[in-house]
Amino acid sequence: MVVLYVIGMAYMDGDGVEKNITKAIHYWELAAIGGALSSRYNIGLFEQQDKGNMDRALKHYKIAAGCGFSESLKQIQKLYASGYATKDDYMEALRAHQSCLVKIKSHQREKAAASNARHKYY
Repeated sequence: MVVLYVIGMAYMDGDGVEKNITKAIHYWELAAIGGALSSRYNIGLFEQQDKGNMDRALKHYKIAAGCGFSESLKQIQKLYASGYATKDDYMEALRAHQSCLVKIKSHQREKAAASNARHKYY
């Protein structure tokens, strides 16, 4: 799934290939179906910023936030602050996010997070 995400980024940025947003979204969708949360988040960003489709953006952010992707939760908070999401949308995403973090908590993750900020999962 990481490979599909990277291919999508290459098409989005035009890095080594001709820039093609349609192909970028296609590869991100494939990666998102496979569980790549960063792809799900990027699709949400695209829907929000490029298409102005806040409902679809919120849907993608909620899925990623519910799987522990903190950046998506932050985007939902921004949508709420700007009036594009309800308090219930934000609270639902927050509960799902926190529930996921509780489920994946382990001594090894805590140790990795303490050793390097890049490994924080919360």
